[in-house]
Amino acid sequence: MKQQQATVPSAPVSAPTSATPGSSAGSTGSAGGGTVTVVAPVSRKKTGKFLGSALNITNRYRANSSSLSKVSLAITNLKVIQNVPLPPPISAMLASDVPPICKFLPSYRLCSRNPFNREACEVILRESMDKSLQGVEYSSYFAPSLCQQICEDIKTRVKELKFDRYKIIVTVTIGERYMQGLKAISQFLWDPEKDSYASCIYDASPSLVAVGTIYAIYFD
Repeated sequence: MKQQQATVPSAPVSAPTSATPGSSAGSTGSAGGGTVTVVAPVSRKKTGKFLGSALNITNRYRANSSSLSKVSLAITNLKVIQNVPLPPPISAMLASDVPPICKFLPSYRLCSRNPFNREACEVILRESMDKSLQGVEYSSYFAPSLCQQICEDIKTRVKELKFDRYKIIVTVTIGERYMQGLKAISQFLWDPEKDSYASCIYDASPSLVAVGTIYAIYFD
């Protein structure tokens, strides 16, 4: 018996092989009765990523030098595709290499630049009470609002003197004058060297008597 052999033509095969210096892209040749096509690989850049490692650059410059200026220069020269933001630690170094400056520092001052002036406050008390109580008759209904009005006027004028490191407290007491005596006593729990007060008594009216006091409490 005779054996019949069928001849099947080989199909062209494409294989990505590395091109030699003497070969060119797209060249063809025959090998073993088939057709082999040599295709040169096409390199494409990946978008959206760093062309270098910013972290490696940072670690390398930190190991070689303690100056952060070289680190900032290396990261600034690093090319980034599509404006990809830098990581937070690197962007913070790029923003400023100068350490932050503390805005509030202790002054080490143990006294006030503008201490409390007792004489000036007594003048304010006398002028304000004479202006507000002159020709006024005592009334239990209007006395509370009148005391509040006089206190606000005195406190505003004292604050204009701008005493440094002092808290100002103003009290005004109005009482009826009707064949009786009046005695006002104040007791303090404070520093006698820095805290102070000023007081004034108004008794020019035949129907009322008023006592005004300014307390100045020192704060460091």
